[in-house]
Amino acid sequence: MEQAANASGTVLSADGTTIAWSRQGSGPPLAIVGPLLAHRSSRATAALADALSKTHTVYTYDRRGIGESGIGEEYTAESDVDDLLAVLQVAGGATDLYGFYDGAFLALRAAEESTVVSRVVALEPTLSLGDGEDELLVLQSEIEGLGGVNVPVLILAGSASGGETQDLARRAADALDEGEFRLLETDTSGLPDSALTEAIESFLQ
Repeated sequence: MEQAANASGTVLSADGTTIAWSRQGSGPPLAIVGPLLAHRSSRATAALADALSKTHTVYTYDRRGIGESGIGEEYTAESDVDDLLAVLQVAGGATDLYGFYDGAFLALRAAEESTVVSRVVALEPTLSLGDGEDELLVLQSEIEGLGGVNVPVLILAGSASGGETQDLARRAADALDEGEFRLLETDTSGLPDSALTEAIESFLQ
């Protein structure tokens, strides 16, 4: 049976936690992975979903404990990946991912663990640290984990972002077997603009 173009619902993650998702547009599936505290109706996520839905079936979701998603018994890096993989089951096949900020590393971890991820676009990967976690150790773990990603990946950073942000994006691209870094002449701190959407679209063609 053909899916309705626009829809929303929930799916159960591996530990039974309810994860809320939305779908819009038509075309190849693309899931947007936002930062930890941003829900799927946040301005940045909604604006990008609207722009990309002209050529893709776009899936957005609320991360665990945010918006309409349940909080579950615990939040871990593993449960984060499980939640995203549950949303990809809704998409029902090979799916591209776009992750931004701390959602970028999550998208890359999902690509390492799942065979249904086709390609990844990651904007300015940043770390999400738990209480007492050492930043250097977490960064080392994230960078080392990229060696297991075997799909094409585009890492983006904005020219208006700081040198540390740009350097981390370059390091992430260098750690990937099929990684490409691109610096966009734009400010990525606000709503997505044409430079960002065009970069995503050209890579996913």
